[in-house]
Amino acid sequence: MKKQINSNFQTENLVVDWIGFKFQYLEDFTKIANYLFKFGFNSYQQFGKLAKPIKEPIFLSSQNKFEILFVKEGPYWQGTTLHFSGANATFFYRLIQEGIISWEVFSSGVLCRFDLYFSRKNKIEDKISVREFFDNCKTKLAQTNKNISSEKNSKGLILKLGSRRSNHFSRIYQTNHFLRFEHEMKGKFLQNYHLLLVANNFEEFEHNLSKYFFSYFGKLLPLNYSYVDWLLTKLRPIRKQQIPRFFFNSDYIESNSLSLLADRKKFIMLMQFLVYAQQLDFKIQYLGDTSYRQVVFQIQDFLKFQDPLVRSTNYYQLKKIIHFFLQLQTNTLVTSFTDTKFESLVSIPKVSITKSDKLKCWIGSVWVAEELFYYKYPFLLPDFFRKKTTKDQFEVGFEIIKVFSSVTIEKEFFIQEFLDNYQSVISNQRITNIKRYFIQLVKVLEDHDLIEANYKIISNGRFYHAEELNIHNISEGFVLYEKLSI
Repeated sequence: MKKQINSNFQTENLVVDWIGFKFQYLEDFTKIANYLFKFGFNSYQQFGKLAKPIKEPIFLSSQNKFEILFVKEGPYWQGTTLHFSGANATFFYRLIQEGIISWEVFSSGVLCRFDLYFSRKNKIEDKISVREFFDNCKTKLAQTNKNISSEKNSKGLILKLGSRRSNHFSRIYQTNHFLRFEHEMKGKFLQNYHLLLVANNFEEFEHNLSKYFFSYFGKLLPLNYSYVDWLLTKLRPIRKQQIPRFFFNSDYIESNSLSLLADRKKFIMLMQFLVYAQQLDFKIQYLGDTSYRQVVFQIQDFLKFQDPLVRSTNYYQLKKIIHFFLQLQTNTLVTSFTDTKFESLVSIPKVSITKSDKLKCWIGSVWVAEELFYYKYPFLLPDFFRKKTTKDQFEVGFEIIKVFSSVTIEKEFFIQEFLDNYQSVISNQRITNIKRYFIQLVKVLEDHDLIEANYKIISNGRFYHAEELNIHNISEGFVLYEKLSI
């Protein structure tokens, strides 16, 4: 019976492209060839020491769609290696996942090579060519001891990283409409992974190799180019970063959705409530197969969490918060996040607000989807709003959250455009204060080690490096660079 596949590789869009086993002593490999023949694999053999090895057939059938290769006595190995390449490796790994393959047949073999790749589709908005991207990669890697070379074949450019004889070797190359990032893992590095694989511990096997794959490319490549946008989304949830208290957990925010929100302050309240609810006692409740936390709390307590200086008897603020909780059931706020999981998730299906005569306070009971607490949010951001803010301070803080929670590592703030979108005419003094608010919040990001200590300013549509930001040089805009600790 086939096992249900719950693949981390599939979730991360990683493809298994090569699987290799080595055998110290394998006098008769027809047993393995015959075993795999019934699963649709034709088999071949060749001698690795020959200058021009010849593939000799073992078992063949015109009905078989896949093939394997036994290599005897290679130049660096006196035993025998078994190769599954390309689509053959992908299919064989699927058979392993489904529990169809018996490891007894491979009992004397050891995993010696495992390749993964990620394909990134070319986009019209890519600002530079693949050749320019490769040149920038070579410039960065020239500062290290990493071997790097490039070449071109009939399909396009190829960038090679590392030595083919080492435990790690990578290629980035062009295919039809895609740029493929491929990593080859061999030798001692795979010893621990061999044990996980033959134990069918796919969750740990795939999680660890996926994390290594992303971290490997993240440490090598320059991350400020569109060709690695996919890599940024993979790196942010696994980066090394402590979670300070009262920080927002934010997903990539859909700017268009935020623009359509009737009340953006309620969106900020949602982010604050998720931080607040994380600290509350709860019961687990179920609606169908979905688990929810039921949290019960005093509304005044959340009001004080939002602003420690506010009076808990402030009727106007209490009324706003009660209205916010009742609106949560519409789910419109959560869909401002771009992740498809949030789109399909009924995040907060049940809210009740009651007045307790005994305690003389309002009591809230809210059901919150468990996934909102355990989801790997890509961003951790300071809560700029845990105090009373003016309209301008709120707008600046919201703009920082919106722009920073974007895929690219470059965060472009167009100040003049931001000011032009104000609904009313604002004085020169307010404009100066708004610029000052931006600079103050940039300092907060810097203090929390969330951005690199280099900036660009925008002048006449062009970008220039700047030692510091001030109210005079950011009139048109400025650029920050997110810091990723991998």
